[in-house]
Amino acid sequence: MSKRMLGDIAIDVAIEIAVDDGFPPEMLVPDHDPAILEANRALIQPFCVNPTTGGLKLSIHTWIVKTGKQTILIDTCNGNHKERPNFELAHHLNQPYLERLAAAGVHPDEVDIVLCTHLHVDHCGWNTQLKNGKWVPTFPNAKYIFSRAEHDQWNPLAPGHDESPVNLGVFNDSVLPVIEAGQAELIDGVHGLNDNMVIKPAAGHTRGSILMEVQSKGHHAVFAGDTLHSPIQILRPEWSSGFCGDPVKSAQVRRRLMEHCVEHNALLMPAHFPPPHAVRVRADGNNFTFTPE
Repeated sequence: MSKRMLGDIAIDVAIEIAVDDGFPPEMLVPDHDPAILEANRALIQPFCVNPTTGGLKLSIHTWIVKTGKQTILIDTCNGNHKERPNFELAHHLNQPYLERLAAAGVHPDEVDIVLCTHLHVDHCGWNTQLKNGKWVPTFPNAKYIFSRAEHDQWNPLAPGHDESPVNLGVFNDSVLPVIEAGQAELIDGVHGLNDNMVIKPAAGHTRGSILMEVQSKGHHAVFAGDTLHSPIQILRPEWSSGFCGDPVKSAQVRRRLMEHCVEHNALLMPAHFPPPHAVRVRADGNNFTFTPE
């Protein structure tokens, strides 16, 4: 856990899986330039590059945000006991995720809002849990917020839905039960969550990806989902991940995000950065660099 304060807002993280060996850079960020990574070795190794394997280290985790009035979870990882035959990392998991939430002072009944930045397999799995052979919402009193465009991308009944093999079954076991329970809210465009938080579209990684900007007492942060997977993408925002549905749009969104972080000195808090999970972004000529924080 790495609890921190952003003004009056308390932020923590619950890790489901730490991928310390890392993903091969050519798979995760296929357009990267090894020469640029070598020039920045002191910055990225061992923070986000495993010095033994050369892999890009990732964390699959949930951000926990407490305002004093609300407890908000951002992205809910893979989930236990899910059938994920095309994504071995998430197949038939049995992780102590709820115990890690409890260690951060979060009980499922006390969660007010669950925000999914998108509906890939590793971002919405703990939306539900298996009870008596049925998938039911893990957080029974929470409002679950999804982008409408994201919902439509993965809903098997929606025209033009995505049939990605990796996401097979995710909508039916991790999204539909929430909708059927009457706990889902579908949003469009810019959406104010409260006085401190605003959700904004960030399409590119998926059609309906969103991010959340937060401010409190002059401090700023951005919960960026999969707008970027690895800190190496800060160095060159044009390096989209191998999982981005629209790499060109993703790169455009990422550059605007880096510019926002520089302008507001915003703490950047994506879904998969390894510990300490957050960075400060700085301008570096026409590109950017960062400091883990």
